Amino acid sequence: MWSDETKIELFDCAPLLKLLQQSEFRWPVLEGLGREWLWSQEQWDLLKTLALIRNQHGKSVLIRLFIAPDDKNSTHYIIKLDQASLFLSREDYITNTSSAQTYRSALLNLMVDIAVMLGAPQEAAETQMKDALTFETKLAKIVIPFENRTSENLYNRYTISRLQRSVPQFDWLSFITSIIDSADEGLSVSSSEPVIVRTPTYFKQLFKLLNTTEPRTVSNYVIWRTVFSRITSLSRRFLYRYLDFARVTTGTTSLTPRWDKCVNYIENTLVYATGRLFIDTHFQEDKKHMMEELIEGVRWAFINMLERENDWMDEPTRKKAIEKAHSVLAKVGYPQFILNDTYINEDIKQLVFSEDDYFGNVMQTLRFIAKSDIIWLRRGVPRTEQNVFLDSNCFFPGFPAGELQKPFFWGLDYPR
Repeated sequence: MWSDETKIELFDCAPLLKLLQQSEFRWPVLEGLGREWLWSQEQWDLLKTLALIRNQHGKSVLIRLFIAPDDKNSTHYIIKLDQASLFLSREDYITNTSSAQTYRSALLNLMVDIAVMLGAPQEAAETQMKDALTFETKLAKIVIPFENRTSENLYNRYTISRLQRSVPQFDWLSFITSIIDSADEGLSVSSSEPVIVRTPTYFKQLFKLLNTTEPRTVSNYVIWRTVFSRITSLSRRFLYRYLDFARVTTGTTSLTPRWDKCVNYIENTLVYATGRLFIDTHFQEDKKHMMEELIEGVRWAFINMLERENDWMDEPTRKKAIEKAHSVLAKVGYPQFILNDTYINEDIKQLVFSEDDYFGNVMQTLRFIAKSDIIWLRRGVPRTEQNVFLDSNCFFPGFPAGELQKPFFWGLDYPR
């Protein structure tokens, strides 16, 4: 296990309160705790706070920035900007069904209780958290609903300078630079950097909303989202308060064991290292060869059909179809680079975990995950390393090692 449960209980909320002493993370509702937590509107900077939340917590609030393959040129990575998620679903804010009202009430109670548990006065918590929830309700009305998030609508190629002209209320270059610099990869961006702005209408409406909302309310909301993401790393009294909320909104009746969370953090952070352990310990190599032979058989049968049985394609189209069939890249088992010890060690060398600091271990993993996509910005997209089963522009049938096991791919006694 990552840390001693007794020490987690002993530390209680102290690690989070220490984090909230940072000027960018000060939570207005807690300013009664003392000078170390005093929030100042003059000193508060939304841009810096959003960037640090992304860099240190791996979380997006209001604005989501990530690096991913360009949808119209999948060989290159590009910066993408999108709306961030809400706490509840959009419908839970904009409708008044009985369930939506119940969820909003449960959320407000959770916000107030967590603030009070961290030291906020009850009255201040009730007033300020109600304002924060009202702000998120307004936010829900401007987010782009799922049904309108088509691939065509989400592909809007800008430069940063064009985005700045379109939404001038925010220093986009500084925001993007703050996040890119966090990876320590020597990367730089300029105003001519191309970006995919997935929700330009949302961004325009967002800053209109921000300009008509008290900064204290915006700060309370932004930091609340950060605080909530960390309460499951605190003592059990916070876990049980979250469980009460989850029981109402999702029907959850029990807490996830701490050891299970530790395993998930490790798996999500050390993806290649844990994959290597599985390959070395459990994977039967013949399953990889078997699937590769199967795929080659399917490829041969398809090409044979195109050449001998297809009578409705013209010759140029047939040639293109055959080229496409030959270009299909099957991703079977695992990428070869995870067998390279040097690659694995380089990937994990910056992580140093401590049995005495569970909260610190969690923060390390979040920082690691936060910059894991940034490092790809100036690199091409290797076909063998794309983490997709079906790319929008290329076909990659995927059979990861974890799926090549019982009941279909394990031992001679199982059918195939």
